Amino acid sequence: MRDSLTLSGEPYQILEAEKGRVALDLIAAERPDVVLLDITMPDVSGVPIFAEIKHNPSTVGISVIVVSSTTSSEFIAETLRAGASDYITKPFQPTDLARRVHKVLSDRVAA
Repeated sequence: MRDSLTLSGEPYQILEAEKGRVALDLIAAERPDVVLLDITMPDVSGVPIFAEIKHNPSTVGISVIVVSSTTSSEFIAETLRAGASDYITKPFQPTDLARRVHKVLSDRVAA
């Protein structure tokens, strides 16, 4: 778990989980503003994790940026229709990630 990370001059507190169930428990306990969810995790696909976040009344409002090496336009569109705030393909540049996180957070404040 990381305490903090600075991307493009913006400080963010980062909570990190390497396994799906641990991630869900951490999300439920900490209620982060945004989740970066990798679709490929060691113990479970990120797809059911995403579904659980979006179907749980206590976490449905949390913004999720899906991270994946999948570049299928159909999969990306389906993920965004299912409620993802953004989708970023791997590999990515840290500045692009920072820009996307900042945009999602700004959109939350504006809403």
